[in-house]
Amino acid sequence: MNRMSGPDTIAALAGPKCLYVDSSALEHNAREVKKVLGSRVKLLAVVKGDGYGVGGVEAARVFVSAGADYLGVSSVPEGVELRKAGIRAPVLVMNPILKEECVTAIEHDLEVAVASRQGVFDIADASRRVGRVARIHLEIETGLGRTGLPVGTVAGVLEELRSQEGVRLCGVFTHMAEAHRDEASFRQFARFQAALRHVPPGLLRHVANSGTFLRFPDMRLDMVRIGTLLYGQLPFGIRNAALSLKSVWDFRARVLFIHDVGPGDTIGYGGDYSARRPMRIAVVSAGYSDGFGLTAVSRPKDLGDLARYIVKMVLSYLGKGRGEGGAVRFECGVAPVVGRIGMQLTMVDVTGLPVSVGDEASVSIRPTAGARLPRVYLRDGAPYLIRMPWGEMRPVEYEKSIDVE
Repeated sequence: MNRMSGPDTIAALAGPKCLYVDSSALEHNAREVKKVLGSRVKLLAVVKGDGYGVGGVEAARVFVSAGADYLGVSSVPEGVELRKAGIRAPVLVMNPILKEECVTAIEHDLEVAVASRQGVFDIADASRRVGRVARIHLEIETGLGRTGLPVGTVAGVLEELRSQEGVRLCGVFTHMAEAHRDEASFRQFARFQAALRHVPPGLLRHVANSGTFLRFPDMRLDMVRIGTLLYGQLPFGIRNAALSLKSVWDFRARVLFIHDVGPGDTIGYGGDYSARRPMRIAVVSAGYSDGFGLTAVSRPKDLGDLARYIVKMVLSYLGKGRGEGGAVRFECGVAPVVGRIGMQLTMVDVTGLPVSVGDEASVSIRPTAGARLPRVYLRDGAPYLIRMPWGEMRPVEYEKSIDVE
């Protein structure tokens, strides 16, 4: 093991920037959900997208130790990664898989979603070739408009399944599209219940995501699929919940360089920013390759949404925005970004702040964007594991704890 004498020595292994992940908070959030569910309803902990960016393997380990009954991934490679890491809990691949992936899924003991009649034939054929039982969950399309069996075809597909040896039906599920809207959710649930009339008893029925779990207790059924809540965030359209959630991650980047500029000096690519006064500029080791300053853009839902988007863009153009990517936070204060955010470096105005080279700044990013960032895992404030950018896991001992908000 690597014995480390203080917070600064994290850089010796992880480099100038890393994502701190609080495993104690992950465990706490999972236990909060389990308390609500009780013993009758199973918890599927969603670890797709590399565990929402915090690291799928370690998140999976923590959730299983906290009582998760299943793990959910979006692809076969994600499931294989968990198996190669020694995780034996049931794993459901929630997206339809390709015919060419069926053998791999069966060989690694992954349960897979089947969303079409052809999918039944593909998994059955792979089962015969491997000589092992394939475990599947039927996905029913009830209103998301993405993948799944139309309700009217469920009876026929179940009949096909009965004639296929080597395929075991374990569950039936659907994806909710608008958990924040009552009418849409009730409509989807009614369609799902109509499909269940053709389904034999004893299967795992699951429809509830994080939002549905919170808003519609009657829709929890036999298992819920929880992602967002486990990572300390409320789902879209929900502003409060009877859960005590904890923040699980904090991206920190170090100052690599500091210099002074005078009035009229330009800063950053394109010369977009011109200093209006003497300024002290710190160069922080974070950029858009880490997800800093990147914001998902979608079509505005209505005129109000469009107006808010325009105001945000105008404020950003004028240098007055304080949204995601607008500033970084040091222990001594907040420093606004000046100039364009670069791929790996960003300039911030630290005029009047006692900031030095090597100091850490907390930077707002979407953790799913920084796939190659080191992940430093903390338990009770102390690092115990680092995932290096190339995927290697390094256990560490540590003599002094780090406070992560």
